[in-house]
Amino acid sequence: MKDRVRSEYKLGGSTFWLIAGASLGALILTAGFLIDRNTALQERLRVEQAVRHALQLAERALDTQLVQDIDIVSSIADDIADDAMLAPRELNRTLESVLKRNPHLRSITFGPLDDDSRMAFTPRVTSDPTSISIDIPIPPMPWQTATRWQSLRAEIDKVGFLQAAGVSDVGQQEEGSLFRYLDLVIAQDGKILYGDSKVLSEEPVSIRVTLAGAALDLYGVPSDTWEAAELRSLPARLLLLAGIVTMMIAAFGAIYLLRERNQNLVRLAIREARLADLSKRLQIALETSNTGIWEIDEATRHMVWDARTAELHERHADGSGCHDRLEDWYNAIHVDDLPLAEKLFFDCVVARSQDTWDLSYRVMQQDGVVRHLRSVGARSQDGQLTGIVCDITNDALLNQSLSRAKETSDIKNAELELALEELSAREHQLVELSQRLDIALGSYNCGTWEGDPVTKTAVWDERMHQLYGMPYSDKPVTEHQWLASLHADDRSLVVLSAKRAANLGQPLNTTQRVVLPNNETRFIRSVGQAHIDRDGKKKLIGIAFDVTADVLLAEQLRAAKAETDTRNIELELAKNRIEYNSLHDPLTSLANRRKLDMELDAIGRAAPGERQKFAILHLDLDRFKEINDTLGHAAGDTMLVHASRILTKIVPRGDLVARIGGDEFVILSRQATTTEELSKLSSRILEEMRQPIDFEGFDCRCGVSIGIAQSIGFVPDPRKLLINADIALYQAKEKGRNGFEFFTPDLQANIVARKRMADDILAGIERDEFIVHYQPQFHANSMQLCGAEALVRWRHPDRGIVATNHFLRIAEDLNVMARIDEIVLQTALKDQMRWTALGVPIPRISVNVSSRRLHDVTLVDQLQKLNLTPGTICFELVESIFLDDGDSVSAENIERIKALGIDIEIDDFGTGHTSIVSLLKLKPKRLKIDRQLVMPITSQPQERSLVRSIVEIARSLGVETVAEGVETQEHATMLRQIGCDYLQGFAFAKPLSFEDFTRFVDKLPQKKAS
Repeated sequence: MKDRVRSEYKLGGSTFWLIAGASLGALILTAGFLIDRNTALQERLRVEQAVRHALQLAERALDTQLVQDIDIVSSIADDIADDAMLAPRELNRTLESVLKRNPHLRSITFGPLDDDSRMAFTPRVTSDPTSISIDIPIPPMPWQTATRWQSLRAEIDKVGFLQAAGVSDVGQQEEGSLFRYLDLVIAQDGKILYGDSKVLSEEPVSIRVTLAGAALDLYGVPSDTWEAAELRSLPARLLLLAGIVTMMIAAFGAIYLLRERNQNLVRLAIREARLADLSKRLQIALETSNTGIWEIDEATRHMVWDARTAELHERHADGSGCHDRLEDWYNAIHVDDLPLAEKLFFDCVVARSQDTWDLSYRVMQQDGVVRHLRSVGARSQDGQLTGIVCDITNDALLNQSLSRAKETSDIKNAELELALEELSAREHQLVELSQRLDIALGSYNCGTWEGDPVTKTAVWDERMHQLYGMPYSDKPVTEHQWLASLHADDRSLVVLSAKRAANLGQPLNTTQRVVLPNNETRFIRSVGQAHIDRDGKKKLIGIAFDVTADVLLAEQLRAAKAETDTRNIELELAKNRIEYNSLHDPLTSLANRRKLDMELDAIGRAAPGERQKFAILHLDLDRFKEINDTLGHAAGDTMLVHASRILTKIVPRGDLVARIGGDEFVILSRQATTTEELSKLSSRILEEMRQPIDFEGFDCRCGVSIGIAQSIGFVPDPRKLLINADIALYQAKEKGRNGFEFFTPDLQANIVARKRMADDILAGIERDEFIVHYQPQFHANSMQLCGAEALVRWRHPDRGIVATNHFLRIAEDLNVMARIDEIVLQTALKDQMRWTALGVPIPRISVNVSSRRLHDVTLVDQLQKLNLTPGTICFELVESIFLDDGDSVSAENIERIKALGIDIEIDDFGTGHTSIVSLLKLKPKRLKIDRQLVMPITSQPQERSLVRSIVEIARSLGVETVAEGVETQEHATMLRQIGCDYLQGFAFAKPLSFEDFTRFVDKLPQKKAS
């Protein structure tokens, strides 16, 4: 019984829910029908409103076109009034250009003024059924003799005017429009001027407008008919059906989702426990490493610190952890590091151009000690910047110590190399002196001996054995052997003299008779003295020679004595000559580097209380290498001797003049120490060196550059002063050579800065820090993108993006411009391929080529390997490259480059010395007018005329012109009127990276429409 009741209850419940569901379904269908009907009516009203809005847009388009035509005629009137040099031919060319660009203008004519009381340059617009007329009073032409004002009239065809106004495009594909296209009819007094008459029979929306005094009626209907609005209700019907199905599915899915929710809550609890454990570990790690955490809110731009971050910055901790610490961060940073911090904050937070945060900076603590910190972070998925900050003071101090140690090591190594060179020179001189002495002894048949008073033995050379008539042996000679060969009467005297020499240190000088094996007597003279060697042993060293002839004949004895005296003098002269040669240059007889070092050391050893006044002049001959290369080293030696004579003649007696190498000289001046005296001395040297000398019929001229350093203080460092003079010499050469410069502390700072910049450039090439930015170029008339110029930029790790003018000159001095040019070309080709793959049309890219790169004989071979597409790459040659000198290498390279399909452009035209003959020979594709000529054309008629002349000359030679430095739209309009072909400048875009340039090109249609 219960089962039956339960079954009936279930059946009744099912019937109830079935009836309720059917009722609800009928109600939903009825409501859907009513909603669909109302939606169709609302759609019809929206379409009518959109059509009316489109007609209003057409009205504004007509008014805008009329204003533009009036501006065109007014600009012609202004040019006639402003340009006093206007010629009929130029005026006709301007009118033809205006009519060509505006086909709806029937004609532009000049006629008498119908009303002399009309205000000057005030346009009057009239209309008839077929045309519109614009009339402006203007003064007489510059070439006319009449003084009465005349009328400038422009006739506009009405139908062409409507087409030029673009009324056929009004409303098409407008954002939010309910129709795709608009059918438009324009009528005047019942006569259709534009459109199809069928529109009038389709219940059009109409408005009446007044144009130039004439009433026009505008009619419009949507191209897809009014009935298309009802068809748009189909999505609503489908949406209603989807809602019914969705409600049924939602009921069954609710239970399943509830079960899944409980399971997800369990999983979430497990993950929260793991997260808490990881957070605890991270907190321990941060406390151990003394690392703080910071966060920047993207919306409020507030910086939040934890307690350790505040402690690292010497600031009080914020208990809530929500206080903005950005101002505290700026105040804590060292003033020298503040610009980098502000730039990083702007890039990451304000501009959002960078997603990573990495900054090293200094913080001044309260005790005056500098703390070095490093802050690192990144942007999370929710847009927040989060990072850590840690103390890197020890690492920074270690790096500074290593840098100072390296500098000290480099200086010591340089000093060691100089010492080794000097030691090698002395060793060479010693060997040479030994050879000379051996030759001298051999020529006089002298034997050398070395006696040992302790062992009673002596070491004889071969000539000693010959003198005593003994066979040669390398064994020591005993005292017994020696005395046995002497005459018996001479033995005691010789032994006594040897003992005195050994014991008392007296020189040994004896003459003894030697009895030869054939009983012949020979007189031998021995000369020597005591010597203590490194081991502390005393020895007698000397020579022996045959004086038989001197003893036998008195005359021969006197002659022998005279000869001996002469030889002694020669030995003394040889010694003096050796000493002189060791301190003087063999070519010029001036003091050498060793002599200069001795003088500087003597100055450095002066008493502390004695004030030293002296100056050092470091001289370097200009163009000396050219003389060596063209006339040979003999001419170079002659020029060095000539320079030494001039310096010897001009420098006061008592001052040291030294040649320290190659073509370098140093003057150590003690007489002239004031600035005025040194300037006068340097001027005399420059004047004398300007005079040519004759070498085998050739006039040799060689200038000189001089660097001057003066002593300061009581104990100046002469070595440091020599370095300062070298720095001043470098500055003199930088200023154009053939001059002199005094050392100042600023010079040293500049040299250090240039050295650091040069090192950074070389490192930047190795680390690929040189990138390419692109500045677009446009057709002057159509404003279509026609190309881009590739400009090198240096992405410096500390200074950011560095422009070319900051490192170009140093790069040229380092001889790396060819490598940089190669990097720019390779990058431009790679980016061009990327643009092609992205579907971004870049017709051509212009790449600058340096003079050194142009003179590379392997340039064309390298270009042939790149498989270039003709017309896509242009080479820009700066005008400072002198093209009239007939350089065969550059001329041949240019012709072969053009044969590869690479266009040639002359950059910075108008600032150098390129001639018309050079242009005829070179035949470039384009001339780039320098920005210095383009900038003033809006305010200076002479500059405007000059630019116009350049354009006309280029056009007569068949060369296109590109104006760079176009800063405003006024420049662009005026250059377009002058006839310039292409425009480039900040008025359109600054140099952009690859990504920014790609976005710029994508947005070009929108910019042109605006």
